[in-house]
Amino acid sequence: RTHAPAMAPKRMAESPKGKAGRLAKFAKSAPPCPVDAKYAAAFDLLAELSSELPPSCIDMLTSVLPHALETSKEHRHGFQESILTSLGEACKKEHAKRETRIAVGEAKSSALELEKSCASEKLDATKASEEALRAQKQAAEACVASAVGAVDAAAAALAQAKQVAADAEAYAEGLAKEKEEFDAKVQELFPPLKDGTWAKKDWRQRQKAIAQLMGLFAKTKAPESLTASLPLALKDVPDARGAFAGKTVEEGGKVLTEHTAELEQAIEASKLKVAEFLEDVASAAALANEASESCDAAQEEYITKGNQWLEAEEALASINKLMVNFLEEGKRLVLEVEAAKTALQVLLSAIEKFKLLADTPVAELVVDNTATLTEASLTVEAYVSEVAL
Repeated sequence: RTHAPAMAPKRMAESPKGKAGRLAKFAKSAPPCPVDAKYAAAFDLLAELSSELPPSCIDMLTSVLPHALETSKEHRHGFQESILTSLGEACKKEHAKRETRIAVGEAKSSALELEKSCASEKLDATKASEEALRAQKQAAEACVASAVGAVDAAAAALAQAKQVAADAEAYAEGLAKEKEEFDAKVQELFPPLKDGTWAKKDWRQRQKAIAQLMGLFAKTKAPESLTASLPLALKDVPDARGAFAGKTVEEGGKVLTEHTAELEQAIEASKLKVAEFLEDVASAAALANEASESCDAAQEEYITKGNQWLEAEEALASINKLMVNFLEEGKRLVLEVEAAKTALQVLLSAIEKFKLLADTPVAELVVDNTATLTEASLTVEAYVSEVAL
């Protein structure tokens, strides 16, 4: 710190030339001022005003204040009073600035608490929405699983119905083919044997034809007596047959005709079954299509609910992050306000100490107990009413 410079030593007269003389005497240096430490209050106040006053002004006040403080209030020069008045104005500005900093910090804290309260309400609403949407998404997921199961079951039922219909169609086609082959063989074998048109020399081919014809009888409901006697009756021409042989051939023809009729009835019945099975296929196909559409709708609903839940989850994460930021910002503002209040108290303390120093001449403080300087207190209201330094 810069203090008031000590007085320069007086220059002593030189000895006359050519004459022996004593060495020039110099005035003793002024002893350290016992009140230099008291100026610390002034310099501390200047340090607190460093943000309000430019460095050049601080330097000037550092040099001038000790002189003004050495002089009692009633003997101060007008310039010294103007210096102290300017210092008081700077103190008022700095005081207002620090109070404003506190007010701004508290206003920010209040605004932050309001935002935090609104965000907290929004957080509760978002949590409820997220939980509801999560439940809806899970329900939609269960619906999709059920719909997929229904589609699989409907597809299996459709496949089974198609297989049953295909089997029935194959059976009907088999009956038709069997009848066609049966009728063809009957027309090929039975009339020549019944009418006796085989030549005697072709008896081997006739016997072979009889054997083939009896093979057809194996598929009919002919009694064993007929199948046993019919080959013998067919060996003879019609004129050589007796009444029993003729009757046997006639019954054989009826059996063949009845079997053809039975095949025709079986074919018609199988066709009706095929038609029924095809209706079952159509019903199963409709059910399968309905199950597929329901499954598609369930999947769409699941996707919609899933997207809504994701949006709610992202919103919830965002608000949670915002709440963390509010907490951190709140702590920072508390520290900022506390620091501003501390800075204000430091300024007020520096002002009160300087005011005591300015009101009491430094020479008088040599006698007083300097420890009392730290015991005074000055409130903000007192400072505002007594700013005329």
